[in-house]
Amino acid sequence: MRKKILLGLAALAALALVTNTALAAVGVKASYSLTPAKANKSAAVAVSIESSDPAAEQPPIMNRIQIKFPAGGKWNGPKFPKCSINTLNSKGPNGCPSGSKIGTGNGVGYAKPVVTDPVKAKLTIFNGGNTILVYAFPDLGPTFVTPCKIVGGYNLDCQIPPIKTLPSAPDASVGTVKTNNPAKSIKKGKKKLGIVVSPKKCKGSWKSSATFSFTTGEKVVSPFSQKCKK
Repeated sequence: MRKKILLGLAALAALALVTNTALAAVGVKASYSLTPAKANKSAAVAVSIESSDPAAEQPPIMNRIQIKFPAGGKWNGPKFPKCSINTLNSKGPNGCPSGSKIGTGNGVGYAKPVVTDPVKAKLTIFNGGNTILVYAFPDLGPTFVTPCKIVGGYNLDCQIPPIKTLPSAPDASVGTVKTNNPAKSIKKGKKKLGIVVSPKKCKGSWKSSATFSFTTGEKVVSPFSQKCKK
């Protein structure tokens, strides 16, 4: 009896190890950088994300991205031209006010086995005041908007909606996302105000990170460090 119990415990331990290994297989390579990498400057923001699962044909469905940029930066979106998620959903990018577009990018999604090829999408990014709105125009399926709330200064909390492809296909999972928001500024009196302002201080490097959540309940944290100057 004791031997059977020990064998049973060993089997459970092995199963737990296999399960944990499978969960840990999901990975995200990411970078989030500010340019120029100098303190207290109007800055461009570049984000690169690549999700993968070597144990599966495609990564699980990502439904949330939380990016924590280096502490001390600032977001001035409410002072710039703005668009709304309602306008984007009803009229598309052409319905947004001039000057509210702040960036572009591209993405790749997967919806295997029904859709065998990667689904590419063009991304256009708009200032929503206290949000950033990412308008996606995929090669397959309807357009959609991912809203990203501005939290804690200029950090992002993005809720990714279900990404539809074909009626009979599962929702797409995010594979890669690359975006670039050039430095953008407006005149306020005699001074220029940047929509994104880098941290006021630099001690050799800025540290940032992001947390990626999936519909499976899994979460992946991806840290990133960038050299900077005073």
